Amino acid sequence: MVLACMDGPYTRLTEADYDTKLREMGNYLWDLEQELLTADARQDETTARQVHQKISTLAAKADRFFGVPGKHQLLAAYVAGLGLRMIGEWADASDRFLNVLKLSPTNAEAWLELSWCLAETEHWEECEMAARRGTEFFPETGVVWGNLALALEKLGRTAEALTTVHTALRLDPQDTRSQELLARLETENADIAGNAGNR
Repeated sequence: MVLACMDGPYTRLTEADYDTKLREMGNYLWDLEQELLTADARQDETTARQVHQKISTLAAKADRFFGVPGKHQLLAAYVAGLGLRMIGEWADASDRFLNVLKLSPTNAEAWLELSWCLAETEHWEECEMAARRGTEFFPETGVVWGNLALALEKLGRTAEALTTVHTALRLDPQDTRSQELLARLETENADIAGNAGNR
């Protein structure tokens, strides 16, 4: 099946064309994310802005591809979500990952990415739900357990958060976000225990 799409020199793309282009865009996004992280670490604002713009342009192009009906829409929504997440457009990225999940409710990567975006936007109940789904698909991935632990902490469920952050650190001992969360939770538990002992 040939689909029409007005995008530069491409006026007629097949599903295979969309698939190929979107996979290339996704791979390029991963490279750009590394460039952005490097530029940020060096405090190279000029390069960071240039890379940010490239990522934004790719996300917009993936959004345009999503607007053309076809099987490629799943990948288009995912690529757009990745790009938006990479540049900190958390709410818009969440919307794209939700589009992925509407089309494919068992898309493990979309659940993982959605939990990350929801944590960044402080939607803790939704983050907990997305992270729990993520742990079903990625039981051996520390970051998803870290997202769940963070949501549980923010929801005031300290004991559950403590157990969950221990799982995250068992799987990824170098995760600084989970290390910081563990320190906070242990301090909180010590304060609670101290206050109970003063009664």
